[in-house]
Amino acid sequence: MLQRGLPARQQRPALDLDLVWMAGHGRRQIDPDLFRLLEAIKQTGKLTTATAQVGIPYRQAWGLIALWSDKMGQPLVTKEQGRGTRLTALGERLLWIRERITARLLPHLESASSEIEQQLKEVLNEPYPALCLYASHDLALAELRDFLRTRSGPQLDVRFAGSLDSVVALCKSRCELASFHLPEGALGREVYRKYEPWLKPRVQRLVHFVRRTLGLIVAPGNPLNIGNLGDVARTKARFINRQRGSGTFFALETMLKESNIEKEDIVGFYSEEFTDLAVAAAIAGGVADVGLGIEAAARKLKMEFVPLFAEDYYLLAKRETTEREDVESLIAVLRSDSFRRIVHAYPGYDASLAGTITALSDATFP
Repeated sequence: MLQRGLPARQQRPALDLDLVWMAGHGRRQIDPDLFRLLEAIKQTGKLTTATAQVGIPYRQAWGLIALWSDKMGQPLVTKEQGRGTRLTALGERLLWIRERITARLLPHLESASSEIEQQLKEVLNEPYPALCLYASHDLALAELRDFLRTRSGPQLDVRFAGSLDSVVALCKSRCELASFHLPEGALGREVYRKYEPWLKPRVQRLVHFVRRTLGLIVAPGNPLNIGNLGDVARTKARFINRQRGSGTFFALETMLKESNIEKEDIVGFYSEEFTDLAVAAAIAGGVADVGLGIEAAARKLKMEFVPLFAEDYYLLAKRETTEREDVESLIAVLRSDSFRRIVHAYPGYDASLAGTITALSDATFP
């Protein structure tokens, strides 16, 4: 999306990677329009409305559904007099599988896309070298990377990793920026200890990126009536966790300890996903009952959300790095109204402090 008042980049289009789905004995590629069509049918309940939404003719849409229903061996949708069009169990499952696999692989695809971009820049001698950022996966961070692509100036080479791995990468000079996130209050002070051996208050600075709301993601209607981690343990709800080394994993560990709940009391504690979207997708598909993640991921997949705490997502850099012209340009973007409007469109996000530079000693909250 090109923002008014910002200079456009007069360069080649950015390259991105995506998944290709194939089926049948001939390994024929599934037309991406099929997935968009199934999603639109799920949302609208009417094939005519769905085809208009996707932008393909009615006859072509029905032919596409019939083709892949035949290849799958069962219908993907069903039409009933007076009840419109709806997905069958197979259609629902196909959409869910795509959602979950995409959410699981998205950070790897985005990291690979960044790597390809940098290799092309070297060959094409493009004037603006990208800032290398190792980062915990975040929806607003992907928006920032794409937003910078619409502008002249420095770009971001984003490599997604867990928060701890990101901080370690900065300390080992593998990147110029890293990210990690800390809950507010006493919880944040405890989680800070996980990163403390790698943090250097005299030479490093924090740049505030966003504040996010985290909580328990549950199925619509919250069928197990889960309101806290104690309820998760008591009901033996199937839990889906974030990967070890992530900031969310550290927060969960700390909350369990403070609540005197053993890890073994959480069914599925060692079942892990790499992103909050993948956690939400697991719950949406019935693989798990509950997980800890950001509100935006829950709302995106139409899951219910039980808020537990707010956290601050920071960018970490050496002090001299924050004083470089390209980084100052990045910070100016974070402080812009245009970027803050993008972030505020995500439920549970707040960018009012974006671009604020602070000392490490101010990272944990009173």
